Amino acid sequence: MARKYVCDICGYIYDAAAGLPEQGIEAGTAWEDVPDDFICPLCGCPKEQFSAMGSAEDVEEPAPPKAGFDPKVTHSFSYGLFVLTARDGSKDNGCIINTAIQAASEPLRVSICVNKANYTHDMIVKTGEFNLSFLTEDSKFATYQNFGFQSGRDTEKLESIAFRRSANGVAYLTQECNAWLSGKVVQSIDLGSHTLFIAEVTDGAVLSKKPSVTYAYYFAHIKPKPQVLPEAEKKGWICLICGYVYEGEELPPDYICPICKHPASDFQKL
Repeated sequence: MARKYVCDICGYIYDAAAGLPEQGIEAGTAWEDVPDDFICPLCGCPKEQFSAMGSAEDVEEPAPPKAGFDPKVTHSFSYGLFVLTARDGSKDNGCIINTAIQAASEPLRVSICVNKANYTHDMIVKTGEFNLSFLTEDSKFATYQNFGFQSGRDTEKLESIAFRRSANGVAYLTQECNAWLSGKVVQSIDLGSHTLFIAEVTDGAVLSKKPSVTYAYYFAHIKPKPQVLPEAEKKGWICLICGYVYEGEELPPDYICPICKHPASDFQKL
Protein backbone atom coordinates (compact mmCIF):
# COMPACT_ATOMS: atom_id res chain seq x y z
CA MET A 1 0.00 0.00 0.00
CA ALA A 2 1.34 3.46 -0.93
CA ARG A 3 2.53 5.68 1.88
CA LYS A 4 0.54 8.70 2.96
CA TYR A 5 2.15 12.08 3.41
CA VAL A 6 1.19 14.63 6.06
CA CYS A 7 1.60 18.41 5.97
CA ASP A 8 3.94 19.38 8.82
CA ILE A 9 2.15 22.72 9.17
CA CYS A 10 -1.60 21.96 9.28
CA GLY A 11 -1.86 18.15 9.39
CA TYR A 12 -3.53 17.64 5.99
CA ILE A 13 -2.90 14.10 4.71
CA TYR A 14 -2.24 13.33 1.06
CA ASP A 15 -3.56 9.87 0.20
CA ALA A 16 -2.35 8.54 -3.15
CA ALA A 17 -5.44 6.33 -3.41
CA ALA A 18 -7.69 9.40 -3.47
CA GLY A 19 -5.37 11.83 -5.23
CA LEU A 20 -6.42 15.48 -5.35
CA PRO A 21 -8.62 15.99 -8.43
CA GLU A 22 -9.17 19.70 -7.73
CA GLN A 23 -5.44 20.20 -8.34
CA GLY A 24 -5.42 17.89 -11.35
CA ILE A 25 -3.86 14.98 -9.43
CA GLU A 26 -5.66 11.77 -10.33
CA ALA A 27 -6.47 9.01 -7.87
CA GLY A 28 -3.58 6.54 -7.67
CA THR A 29 -0.87 9.17 -8.13
CA ALA A 30 2.13 8.28 -5.96
CA TRP A 31 3.75 11.06 -3.95
CA GLU A 32 6.88 10.83 -6.07
CA ASP A 33 4.77 11.68 -9.13
CA VAL A 34 3.00 14.65 -7.57
CA PRO A 35 4.21 17.86 -9.31
CA ASP A 36 6.89 19.88 -7.52
CA ASP A 37 4.65 22.95 -7.52
CA PHE A 38 2.01 21.11 -5.46
CA ILE A 39 0.64 23.12 -2.53
CA CYS A 40 -1.30 21.96 0.52
CA PRO A 41 -5.04 22.48 -0.15
CA LEU A 42 -5.56 23.63 3.45
CA CYS A 43 -2.69 25.94 4.38
CA GLY A 44 -0.96 26.52 1.01
CA CYS A 45 2.44 25.17 2.09
CA PRO A 46 4.69 23.64 -0.60
CA LYS A 47 5.44 19.97 -1.21
CA GLU A 48 8.68 20.03 0.78
CA GLN A 49 6.68 20.72 3.96
CA PHE A 50 5.18 17.18 3.82
CA SER A 51 6.55 14.13 5.65
CA ALA A 52 5.99 10.42 5.01
CA MET A 53 3.63 8.69 7.43
CA GLY A 54 4.90 5.20 6.66
CA SER A 55 3.13 2.20 5.17
CA ALA A 56 -0.07 0.74 6.52
CA GLU A 57 2.00 -1.90 8.34
CA ASP A 58 4.01 0.80 10.08
CA VAL A 59 1.03 2.71 11.45
CA GLU A 60 -0.38 1.56 14.75
CA GLU A 61 -4.11 1.56 15.37
CA PRO A 62 -5.11 4.59 17.46
CA ALA A 63 -5.55 3.68 21.10
CA PRO A 64 -9.03 4.20 22.53
CA PRO A 65 -9.43 6.72 25.38
CA LYS A 66 -8.36 5.33 28.74
CA ALA A 67 -11.02 3.72 30.92
CA GLY A 68 -11.07 6.72 33.25
CA PHE A 69 -11.56 9.26 30.47
CA ASP A 70 -14.54 11.56 31.06
CA PRO A 71 -16.28 12.26 27.71
CA LYS A 72 -17.54 15.56 29.14
CA VAL A 73 -13.99 16.88 28.67
CA THR A 74 -15.10 17.84 25.15
CA HIS A 75 -17.73 20.16 26.64
CA SER A 76 -14.88 22.54 27.49
CA PHE A 77 -14.29 23.33 23.82
CA SER A 78 -15.55 26.74 22.75
CA TYR A 79 -18.02 26.66 19.85
CA GLY A 80 -20.15 29.01 17.81
CA LEU A 81 -23.61 28.03 16.58
CA PHE A 82 -24.69 28.16 12.95
CA VAL A 83 -27.55 27.24 10.66
CA LEU A 84 -26.15 25.12 7.84
CA THR A 85 -28.38 25.13 4.75
CA ALA A 86 -28.34 23.19 1.49
CA ARG A 87 -30.58 22.74 -1.55
CA ASP A 88 -31.16 19.70 -3.75
CA GLY A 89 -33.41 20.45 -6.70
CA SER A 90 -36.45 22.22 -5.24
CA LYS A 91 -35.86 20.91 -1.71
CA ASP A 92 -34.41 23.27 0.90
CA ASN A 93 -33.10 22.05 4.23
CA GLY A 94 -30.96 23.11 7.15
CA CYS A 95 -29.59 21.99 10.50
CA ILE A 96 -27.77 23.43 13.50
CA ILE A 97 -24.03 22.83 13.72
CA ASN A 98 -21.37 24.03 16.15
CA THR A 99 -18.32 22.86 14.21
CA ALA A 100 -17.50 25.55 11.65
CA ILE A 101 -14.17 27.38 11.48
CA GLN A 102 -12.01 29.31 9.06
CA ALA A 103 -9.42 26.77 7.91
CA ALA A 104 -7.20 28.93 5.69
CA SER A 105 -6.91 32.52 4.53
CA GLU A 106 -5.26 32.12 1.12
CA PRO A 107 -7.26 30.75 -0.54
CA LEU A 108 -10.10 31.52 1.87
CA ARG A 109 -11.47 28.20 3.07
CA VAL A 110 -13.71 27.01 5.88
CA SER A 111 -14.35 23.61 7.37
CA ILE A 112 -17.62 22.23 8.70
CA CYS A 113 -18.18 18.92 10.44
CA VAL A 114 -21.62 17.39 9.90
CA ASN A 115 -23.29 14.36 11.46
CA LYS A 116 -24.01 11.71 8.82
CA ALA A 117 -27.49 11.19 10.29
CA ASN A 118 -28.51 14.68 9.19
CA TYR A 119 -30.40 15.06 5.91
CA THR A 120 -28.41 18.24 5.22
CA HIS A 121 -25.26 16.09 5.24
CA ASP A 122 -26.59 13.96 2.39
CA MET A 123 -27.58 17.03 0.38
CA ILE A 124 -24.08 18.52 0.69
CA VAL A 125 -22.50 15.21 -0.33
CA LYS A 126 -24.69 15.24 -3.45
CA THR A 127 -24.49 18.93 -4.43
CA GLY A 128 -21.14 20.02 -2.99
CA GLU A 129 -22.55 23.40 -1.92
CA PHE A 130 -23.91 24.96 1.25
CA ASN A 131 -24.54 28.22 3.08
CA LEU A 132 -23.67 29.04 6.66
CA SER A 133 -25.69 31.57 8.71
CA PHE A 134 -23.98 32.88 11.86
CA LEU A 135 -26.49 32.91 14.73
CA THR A 136 -26.50 35.81 17.22
CA GLU A 137 -27.13 36.09 20.94
CA ASP A 138 -30.69 37.32 20.30
CA SER A 139 -31.59 34.11 18.42
CA LYS A 140 -34.72 32.38 19.71
CA PHE A 141 -34.98 28.84 21.08
CA ALA A 142 -37.67 28.19 18.45
CA THR A 143 -34.99 28.58 15.76
CA TYR A 144 -32.91 25.82 17.35
CA GLN A 145 -35.99 23.64 17.67
CA ASN A 146 -36.89 24.18 14.02
CA PHE A 147 -33.47 23.41 12.60
CA GLY A 148 -32.11 21.05 15.26
CA PHE A 149 -34.89 18.98 16.77
CA GLN A 150 -36.66 17.61 13.66
CA SER A 151 -35.70 16.01 10.37
CA GLY A 152 -35.93 17.76 7.03
CA ARG A 153 -36.79 14.44 5.43
CA ASP A 154 -40.41 14.94 6.50
CA THR A 155 -40.48 18.67 7.36
CA GLU A 156 -40.13 21.91 5.40
CA LYS A 157 -37.82 23.72 7.81
CA LEU A 158 -37.69 27.00 5.87
CA GLU A 159 -41.45 27.26 5.39
CA SER A 160 -41.92 30.01 8.01
CA ILE A 161 -38.34 31.36 8.11
CA ALA A 162 -37.20 34.71 6.69
CA PHE A 163 -34.46 33.99 4.15
CA ARG A 164 -32.89 35.02 0.86
CA ARG A 165 -30.97 33.05 -1.73
CA SER A 166 -27.33 33.59 -2.63
CA ALA A 167 -25.84 33.12 -6.09
CA ASN A 168 -25.54 29.36 -5.53
CA GLY A 169 -29.33 29.10 -5.08
CA VAL A 170 -29.06 28.07 -1.43
CA ALA A 171 -31.00 29.91 1.30
CA TYR A 172 -29.45 31.92 4.11
CA LEU A 173 -31.22 33.41 7.12
CA THR A 174 -31.85 37.17 7.28
CA GLN A 175 -32.92 37.34 10.92
CA GLU A 176 -31.17 36.30 14.16
CA CYS A 177 -27.87 36.19 12.24
CA ASN A 178 -24.99 38.63 11.84
CA ALA A 179 -23.37 37.18 8.71
CA TRP A 180 -23.57 34.44 6.11
CA LEU A 181 -21.27 32.76 3.63
CA SER A 182 -21.46 30.32 0.73
CA GLY A 183 -19.14 27.34 0.49
CA LYS A 184 -18.18 25.03 -2.36
CA VAL A 185 -16.75 21.72 -1.16
CA VAL A 186 -13.22 20.95 -2.31
CA GLN A 187 -12.50 17.99 -0.05
CA SER A 188 -14.40 15.58 2.21
CA ILE A 189 -12.91 13.48 5.00
CA ASP A 190 -14.79 10.58 6.62
CA LEU A 191 -14.43 10.89 10.40
CA GLY A 192 -16.77 8.07 11.42
CA SER A 193 -19.99 9.55 12.79
CA HIS A 194 -19.33 12.83 10.95
CA THR A 195 -17.93 14.05 7.65
CA LEU A 196 -15.49 16.95 7.55
CA PHE A 197 -16.17 19.17 4.55
CA ILE A 198 -13.47 21.63 3.51
CA ALA A 199 -14.89 24.35 1.28
CA GLU A 200 -13.84 27.34 -0.77
CA VAL A 201 -15.72 30.49 0.25
CA THR A 202 -17.51 31.84 -2.83
CA ASP A 203 -19.79 34.53 -1.39
CA GLY A 204 -20.96 36.12 1.84
CA ALA A 205 -21.91 39.30 3.65
CA VAL A 206 -22.15 40.90 7.09
CA LEU A 207 -25.75 41.50 8.20
CA SER A 208 -25.31 43.20 11.59
CA LYS A 209 -22.87 43.97 14.40
CA LYS A 210 -24.73 41.84 16.96
CA PRO A 211 -22.44 39.38 18.82
CA SER A 212 -22.30 35.79 17.65
CA VAL A 213 -23.80 33.22 19.99
CA THR A 214 -21.58 30.60 21.59
CA TYR A 215 -22.49 27.13 22.78
CA ALA A 216 -22.01 28.27 26.39
CA TYR A 217 -24.26 31.33 25.90
CA TYR A 218 -26.95 29.14 24.34
CA PHE A 219 -27.05 26.84 27.37
CA ALA A 220 -26.92 29.73 29.86
CA HIS A 221 -29.40 32.15 28.28
CA ILE A 222 -31.41 30.60 25.40
CA LYS A 223 -32.13 26.95 26.10
CA PRO A 224 -34.92 26.53 28.69
CA LYS A 225 -33.81 24.92 31.92
CA PRO A 226 -35.02 21.31 32.41
CA GLN A 227 -38.20 21.02 34.45
CA VAL A 228 -37.49 19.85 37.98
CA LEU A 229 -39.64 16.79 38.71
CA PRO A 230 -40.62 15.39 42.09
CA GLU A 231 -38.41 12.52 43.18
CA ALA A 232 -41.25 10.02 42.65
CA GLU A 233 -41.54 11.04 38.97
CA LYS A 234 -37.83 10.94 38.15
CA LYS A 235 -37.33 8.06 35.75
CA GLY A 236 -35.02 7.55 32.80
CA TRP A 237 -32.34 9.74 31.24
CA ILE A 238 -32.56 13.26 29.80
CA CYS A 239 -30.58 14.59 26.85
CA LEU A 240 -28.76 17.73 28.00
CA ILE A 241 -28.79 19.08 24.46
CA CYS A 242 -32.44 18.95 23.43
CA GLY A 243 -34.32 17.69 26.51
CA TYR A 244 -35.45 14.35 25.06
CA VAL A 245 -36.15 11.78 27.81
CA TYR A 246 -35.15 8.14 27.45
CA GLU A 247 -37.36 5.97 29.64
CA GLY A 248 -35.46 3.12 31.25
CA GLU A 249 -33.22 2.30 34.16
CA GLU A 250 -30.06 1.85 32.07
CA LEU A 251 -29.04 3.90 29.03
CA PRO A 252 -27.23 1.81 26.38
CA PRO A 253 -23.64 3.09 25.96
CA ASP A 254 -24.08 3.33 22.18
CA TYR A 255 -27.42 5.14 22.42
CA ILE A 256 -27.97 8.10 20.05
CA CYS A 257 -30.59 10.74 20.81
CA PRO A 258 -33.34 10.38 18.16
CA ILE A 259 -33.96 14.15 18.19
CA CYS A 260 -30.56 15.89 18.15
CA LYS A 261 -28.32 12.87 17.36
CA HIS A 262 -26.02 13.41 20.36
CA PRO A 263 -24.41 10.38 22.06
CA ALA A 264 -25.09 8.74 25.41
CA SER A 265 -22.41 10.88 27.08
CA ASP A 266 -24.73 13.90 26.70
CA PHE A 267 -27.49 12.24 28.74
CA GLN A 268 -28.03 12.64 32.49
CA LYS A 269 -29.97 10.33 34.76
CA LEU A 270 -33.19 11.87 36.09
